[in-house]
Amino acid sequence: MSEQSVKKTTCSQKIGAAAYMAFCFVLRLLDIRVVATFGRCIGYLVWALMPGRRRIVARNMRIVVDPALKGAKLSALVRRNIVRTTMNLACTFKTGQMTEKELKRSVNIIGGDEFEEKASDGQTIIGCIPHAGNWEILARIRPYFSRVKRFGSMYRRLDNPILEELVYKTRSRYGCEMFSSKKGLKEVFRLAKEGGLLGVLSDQFTQQGIFLPYFGKVTGTTPLPSLIYKRCKGNGHLMAVATRNTALGKWDVVLSRRIETNADGEDDIASITQAVNNEIAEVQKESIIDGFWMHHRWKPTGRFAPNVDEVQKSLIRKYCTLPFRIIICVPEEFEEAVLTIPFMRELAACRPDMQLNVVCPEEQQAFWKTQEYVTHVVTTIRPLQQLESDELYKEGPYDYLFMLSENRKVFRELKALMPLYTSGFASSPFKKHLRTKCVPECGKCPTPRIEDYLTLASKHITLSGQQYADASRGNTAATGCFLAPFSTLGKADSWPIEKWKEVVSRLEGKVTLLALERDKEAAAAMAEQLGIPCTITQPEAVASILGPNTKLYAVDGLLPQLAALVGCRCHVIMSSRLAAVYAPPGKGHKAVYRHTPCHPCYRCECDQTAHCASEIGVDEFLAE
Repeated sequence: MSEQSVKKTTCSQKIGAAAYMAFCFVLRLLDIRVVATFGRCIGYLVWALMPGRRRIVARNMRIVVDPALKGAKLSALVRRNIVRTTMNLACTFKTGQMTEKELKRSVNIIGGDEFEEKASDGQTIIGCIPHAGNWEILARIRPYFSRVKRFGSMYRRLDNPILEELVYKTRSRYGCEMFSSKKGLKEVFRLAKEGGLLGVLSDQFTQQGIFLPYFGKVTGTTPLPSLIYKRCKGNGHLMAVATRNTALGKWDVVLSRRIETNADGEDDIASITQAVNNEIAEVQKESIIDGFWMHHRWKPTGRFAPNVDEVQKSLIRKYCTLPFRIIICVPEEFEEAVLTIPFMRELAACRPDMQLNVVCPEEQQAFWKTQEYVTHVVTTIRPLQQLESDELYKEGPYDYLFMLSENRKVFRELKALMPLYTSGFASSPFKKHLRTKCVPECGKCPTPRIEDYLTLASKHITLSGQQYADASRGNTAATGCFLAPFSTLGKADSWPIEKWKEVVSRLEGKVTLLALERDKEAAAAMAEQLGIPCTITQPEAVASILGPNTKLYAVDGLLPQLAALVGCRCHVIMSSRLAAVYAPPGKGHKAVYRHTPCHPCYRCECDQTAHCASEIGVDEFLAE
């Protein structure tokens, strides 16, 4: 051991290394079947005492076996996998201590002759290894391939330098060269050039890798096997290499699965990596219980939409069978909820496998169902039961939660869908439970509320500039002027009927009073007083009435927001809210208000003797 490594070790690292050496000494005295039995017993304890680990395995099992798995069948698979994985892990420690006799009794090599043939005469095999079975066996089988010039494997260095050196010596004792990515890839590429075999754990999650489907669901994958294969310049072979448990203390080593890299006629890094993913998935399906599914292989991270080129997008569309599922719990107030539309459009456009699921109050459900970027809509009445219904459950586990509502009961239910990566605003009452929190900047001029949601989105993705208004979704044949004198915000947002009468007398063409179902009776009475027709609508039907060739004269509330959504130009009296924040988004709109000591008040009822909106004149309201 080098002097430098000794100086860097701490007391706890020395104790850990000593414990490992004592452990290895005991293992040398035990038969592999005893170690395997001990590992199984530990596995049952892990299964019984670690519910969090059970949830992770259950999520992974739904991805690799069947997304519709649930109940007793899923629980049985989870238990078997945890027990098998713990047994395999226990045996990995014993593998390096096994004698040649024990190794021959425990290991059966399948496809060894073909494997050795391809790794000889200057040829190179890149063994793509999944985390499955007892993968430490692969460092022991070097003596079985005497014709192979070099036999190596990539590995991750341990933080404990003493333990790192002990493990390194154990792995390389039988002629297997070990390469760490921390030391660079120079020696790895040299091996690829000279010929031999190089093993790479190819199913590791990496945020800096290539995002492609693995078992049909997109995840970060290392492109290292593809890079090495390209360096071989025609002398390389990609092979899926795996170990699987066949009996207590016995494993098969499968070496005969060649990866066809030109199945799609492409030889770029992404296409080769996808071929690797497809083949090692097929190998694992032969013994799915042997897979190491006790960690987040399909990990939702903060930046969940990395930049992908057109080749990757094409591969995702072709091989992805399970979407990236986001739940968005929108604000309870309808007027606030519609301001999340650009935020949702940004999320929907950020990756090809995106699926948006909205949780909203019942009054909003019909509206969100009309939005093409939303896949499923459930209400805040027992949302967990709806999200786990058979129809939604079979589409796979959920990956992300944006909690934009402050409904505590709903949040408690949605937490049961963990593991979820949760995100929202720092002002949320659930901020302690959020992995990513958006803190609006202070000390600046007020900005449109839409910008707050886009800022939250920018924490996770690169914005593409999605707009609020989409005139093509409105009624392009509709013309004329509409009045919306009833606000969903309360009576504080109102204007005297005398002034509405003057507005009607001065507008040219057809004028129609527009109101929601909730104001049906009051709207009919007011329309009679004004002498104009009345149209009663629902929020989801506003797009069929208004369009880019119409105008809306209204008080603040939901209708101006919905009108702006379809490109209708709006003149809006804002009595209780701040225009710089809540004015209708987009171009061509006009917000009218009065600067008074109490404005904005954000109240439903006005408690002043002189209503601020009363001072707004018709000329000011109608002026362009």
